Amino acid sequence: MKLTKLFASFFLLLSIVANGQDIHFSQFYASPLNLNPATTGVLSCDVRFSAIYRNQWASVLNANAFNTFSAGLETRLPIGKNDFVGVGLNLWADKAGSSAFSTIHGSLSGSFIKRLGGRRSNDMYLSAAGSIGFSQRSIETLKLQFGSQWNGDAFDGTLTSGENESSWNSRVAYADLGAGLFWWMALDKKGESNVYAGMAFNHLTRANISFLAQGFDALYMKSTVHFGGEFRVKKRFALVPNVVLLFQGPSVESNFGTSLKFDFSKRSNSQQAFEIGPWFRMVSSPTGSIASDALILVARIRFGGSAFGLSYDINVSKLSPATRGNGAFELSYVFTLCGIRNRPMGCPAF
Repeated sequence: MKLTKLFASFFLLLSIVANGQDIHFSQFYASPLNLNPATTGVLSCDVRFSAIYRNQWASVLNANAFNTFSAGLETRLPIGKNDFVGVGLNLWADKAGSSAFSTIHGSLSGSFIKRLGGRRSNDMYLSAAGSIGFSQRSIETLKLQFGSQWNGDAFDGTLTSGENESSWNSRVAYADLGAGLFWWMALDKKGESNVYAGMAFNHLTRANISFLAQGFDALYMKSTVHFGGEFRVKKRFALVPNVVLLFQGPSVESNFGTSLKFDFSKRSNSQQAFEIGPWFRMVSSPTGSIASDALILVARIRFGGSAFGLSYDINVSKLSPATRGNGAFELSYVFTLCGIRNRPMGCPAF
């Protein structure tokens, strides 16, 4: 019981200790604008709407669980015969722990999508993009708890915190910049198979996110590397692997796995398909040691222009005695609207 309380106290403080790290999603591919601004407008239709919700650590924190929601809207416009520009709007909000540490973020992204050559069997494109955003972080300072208030068994609010609460700001706002590249190539004439790779850089401004009135805490720049594809094995069966590597300050995170895609229709690459597969997340500590974090079970169903996703994280880290293996669950939805003038580009279907 004391171990569970210890871990619970750790989670209550996590929103303060780890305030320099970004949100993340197990279904990162279902939230492309959070993954890489260069995915803006990378679609074979006119418009894409994406939404995702994540709930984490509810088995320990109950009502104070971490909750994250994000939504994005994007489109592409043709320029000349083979090139495009993409425009996107992305919003996300996050609330964590009993201190109600919250972040609200909004950004606009723009991309230029250039055809590099090839024929329909090996069409190749490169997207270059930038994003500009605004974030606000807030915290309820009266709910903060400090190590000096631990009496050996629980936190005691009557003990002095050793901190001057008047020196804290309850809100911090800052502008943010990002940039990215995304490359992909079709592997057949019908666009049933493709391969892609991308890289992104976020928080280029290194904004001050300290809640202390006279403090300075620069937001770590985040670098993202991701790659994957869709490989048609049989007429109604394909492999859909994805890998993402996240580097932010002393922290490194990797997510990787492969979904198995089964088409309902007798036609290959249909708009009716079911995907299921195992994924895995690993993290590294500031000392450089690598540890397993979660086994992720993912299922997704596509029907027409809609794709519904569900995933569950089974915690396998050293925190599992407190979490009892319960990590997080996510729900995602992606909708693409196609028109009669769509120009297929053999791009991945996020």
